[in-house]
Amino acid sequence: MAIEQAWRRRNRIQFIAFLCILALTLVGVIVFENLLFAFVVAIMSGFLLAPVVSYIEVRGMRRLTAVLIVYFFLAVLATLVIWAFVPALAEQFNTLRAGLPHYLDALAKLLDSLSENLNSNAGGIIHIDLGDRVRVWLVDRSAAFAASLPEYISTSVTVLLLSPILTFFILKDGQTISRRLLGLVPNSIFELTLSLQSQISAQIGQFIRARLLESVIVSLVVLIGLWIVGFPFPILLALFAGVANLIPYIGPIFGAIPGCIIAFANAGVGAKFLFVIVVYTSAQLIDIFFIIPLVVARIVDLHPLTVIFAVILGSKLLGVLGMLISIPVVAALKVIIVNIYRHLTDDLIEPTLRL
Repeated sequence: MAIEQAWRRRNRIQFIAFLCILALTLVGVIVFENLLFAFVVAIMSGFLLAPVVSYIEVRGMRRLTAVLIVYFFLAVLATLVIWAFVPALAEQFNTLRAGLPHYLDALAKLLDSLSENLNSNAGGIIHIDLGDRVRVWLVDRSAAFAASLPEYISTSVTVLLLSPILTFFILKDGQTISRRLLGLVPNSIFELTLSLQSQISAQIGQFIRARLLESVIVSLVVLIGLWIVGFPFPILLALFAGVANLIPYIGPIFGAIPGCIIAFANAGVGAKFLFVIVVYTSAQLIDIFFIIPLVVARIVDLHPLTVIFAVILGSKLLGVLGMLISIPVVAALKVIIVNIYRHLTDDLIEPTLRL
């Protein structure tokens, strides 16, 4: 009896220690915003690179050696990408910045024209001035951006410095840390926790890789389409479209706006403007009818309404970052809830069956 009580007390202490470690980690990550961004980037990078590291490790390499090999090839790849694309990207960015007043003025004129049409069709009942509203909004946003620029720079530098370090230790010691945390779990729920950990890791890893593939394909379609027609800033606009596409629902629309504004400012509503719309629409059609049904939807298995509510809640809590991570978080919560429910119902049903 005394041995059984000591065993139960030990299990309770282990479980409390496990919850305390988990709570402290979550609080630290949430309180320090820069650490949160770096931690999210590191986790995503870890899920992307872990299969490669494991593949090298099973070929007879030590875990540390496998991680160093992956980092070496990543450094070489990053150097090649910087050498091939960054100069052209910087040139396009500087040209775009120089022509920004022209494009914003074209946007304001377009909105003024839309306002006039709406006001004339409304018969004087309402009066809308979209152009002035956008001008005021742009001035306010520019001032806010200038005031927040030091903070953005600090956050970016912190993420760039911390993310590779955190990713390195996640790849090197992630399995060991996971085993030690699982060792703190009481025996009564050890199998359930191990199953949850395995399912969530597999699902999040597949989701991140699928979303990255989705973003790359959208970027390539936009890049090729804009390059064919000789449109300015193809690399910059394709990169922006791919990154924006990571945001569910509103991301594709947001990613197409700069290209449409530039096309309208340069040529008005003509053939080139329509072709740019066709390029962005084609990229999204490929995404909607091929990539999402065949890859993404099968992984998360979430209802569209659940995804919408998750994205809205994520944006309210963490802004753009919340929108990006909302779907995998909700998918993980679904796995947890479903497995806990099955575990509890199995415990209730099995004694009845034995009777």
